Amino acid sequence: MRAHRSLVNRSATFPTTVRLLAAAAVTLLASACTTVKVDMPPLAVQVPGQFDSVDPATAQGSADIAQWWKQLDDPVLSGYIEEGLRQNVDVRIALARIKEARAFHGMAESAYYPTVDLAAGAGRSRESGAVPTQLGGSAVPGWPGNIPIPLPGNVTPNFPQNASMPLGNTHAYGLAATWEVDIFGARHADAEMVHQLILGAHEQQHGAQLMVAADIATRYFEARGVEKRMRIVERAIYVAERGVKYARGRFQSGQTEAADVARAEMYLRDAQSKVEPLKALLASHLRRIAVLMGQTPQSLTELPPQPPGAQRPPSLPAVLPGDVLARRPDVRGVERKVRSQAAKVGSARAELFPKFYIGLGASAGRAHPDNIEGYNFGTQSLGVGLRLPIFTAGRIRANIAANEAQLEGVALEYEKTVLGALEDVENVYTAHRAFTSRVAYLTQTADLAHQFARERMAHFGAGQALLQAALEAQADALKREDEATQAEIELNTHTVLLYKALGGGWTPASAPVAAPPTEIAIAE
Repeated sequence: MRAHRSLVNRSATFPTTVRLLAAAAVTLLASACTTVKVDMPPLAVQVPGQFDSVDPATAQGSADIAQWWKQLDDPVLSGYIEEGLRQNVDVRIALARIKEARAFHGMAESAYYPTVDLAAGAGRSRESGAVPTQLGGSAVPGWPGNIPIPLPGNVTPNFPQNASMPLGNTHAYGLAATWEVDIFGARHADAEMVHQLILGAHEQQHGAQLMVAADIATRYFEARGVEKRMRIVERAIYVAERGVKYARGRFQSGQTEAADVARAEMYLRDAQSKVEPLKALLASHLRRIAVLMGQTPQSLTELPPQPPGAQRPPSLPAVLPGDVLARRPDVRGVERKVRSQAAKVGSARAELFPKFYIGLGASAGRAHPDNIEGYNFGTQSLGVGLRLPIFTAGRIRANIAANEAQLEGVALEYEKTVLGALEDVENVYTAHRAFTSRVAYLTQTADLAHQFARERMAHFGAGQALLQAALEAQADALKREDEATQAEIELNTHTVLLYKALGGGWTPASAPVAAPPTEIAIAE
């Protein structure tokens, strides 16, 4: 018995194929349309023209504060910050989030393109009852929604009709390709949503970098301040020890009372009591710097000598509120979140509209019945499909309502972030100005106290006063100097906080947008 090859009758199916191809072409042309748009909720944020704590005559539209720490001529601090930007755990977590978002974006964009599946198999089976003569209308497994794709042509095995297929072996292979044509923008909306999440992840990275640089600088200046305070305490202990020795000598010679000795010892104990707390405070700052650099807390036990040309953080020029909002990563990040949610609303709305598919399929194989000669078989198909939701019990519209409510919520979150940023900058400007004034007054006070102590010592040298009074004047001057040092630490800290509040040195690659647009097109 000759093997029979079942093929599609091309002459009979040619008009049908032409119509299918024409429908596919129309579907492709329609995919260029955009029908889903999302109106952004209004933002009721009134941005002031200037900050209250800023002199309008000195306000600038922009301030270059990129890598501001390099202006201090302190290579130790710069090295710590740069190491933290590379190795800090929070920064590395943010980078991992960017990689994750990019992977999801690739998944979302894959929906733009056809899906091609290859299948092959072999088996042994028996078919009882009438053997089908056509495979038209078969559903192709794995195609979106199991859209039925017509498979024209006859598949007629070479044995009598209405007979049972005998026991035998069969092997076959096939190729199927499907494509959902994104006419109403659902897939483009999904990709845009993830794209905005990628940009938001970059802003999280910028925020982490900003936090790390500011925290390392804050701890560094506090540690340097503690070192300076420890040197002041050492001088105070030396002065107090001289006072105790002098008081005891005078007491032994009968020139003073025991109360004067106790008073001198009180100054000494007070100075000595400050040593261990300052050592513990310095150690905690060093451990924190090490952790911020991605190292173990024990890896940093002391600071290198401070370079002679190192400076305190310079005061920032007065900037405008709009410039702050354009620079701050948290504001830009929430803006991306609003845009992402708007795209998600567009994707939800697109579910109300039909989905169109184009499908191509081909399969071939050979059957080997045990008691008759084997035969080949094959099919080819081209089709278009449509799926339209008719009844979903309100699921689609409920999903739309939920996403629109989330859009309203993230728009309010944007408003909250903007107001918080403006408040943050205003508070830091005020505090910075206050501590600048306090440092100036306390520095003058310490200078006057040291001048008074020198005059007392001069009087002692001239035999006009006792050494005890001169030493007490020196102790008081050192106390005033310690207070000025603490105020200077606070000023340096608030200067760093001001750099941080203004957004640090990270700016977006594109032009900043102070507020989201009023409308977002989901597909172009």
